[in-house]
Amino acid sequence: MDNSITKWIPVPYFQINQEGTILNSSHITHSHFPPTSNIWTIIYKEDWHKAILMLSQSTNSHPITKHLILQTSNKLFGNFKCTIQWKDSIGHLVCTEEKSIKDLTPLSVHNSLVNTQKRLEESGKQLNKVAKILSIRKH
Repeated sequence: MDNSITKWIPVPYFQINQEGTILNSSHITHSHFPPTSNIWTIIYKEDWHKAILMLSQSTNSHPITKHLILQTSNKLFGNFKCTIQWKDSIGHLVCTEEKSIKDLTPLSVHNSLVNTQKRLEESGKQLNKVAKILSIRKH
């Protein structure tokens, strides 16, 4: 596809190779995602297995669609419907944001939030211990 035409595609669009290197993208992509040269940097780690399936099927000429959690330009994560179609070892990837509330809280994100909350509670306990030790040393 002509690079000048690619820039004007009105949805977040990436041209990628089989390793996930971004070869080209549409202008609107930059308003949705942080600047990056590789698709892996914006895919939520727990969704990498889905992305691997999409990228490993480069010999398949049929579109492949998966729901992936991607990092957005505001450093938050959102649920995106991602469809890729391969032609001549180039992946044409379109990612459109899903707005449904139920889609925004998948189990993996919920589990991640629970784990983060537990780590924060543990950190808080450790900080309290350190604060007590420091206050004892001052006396």
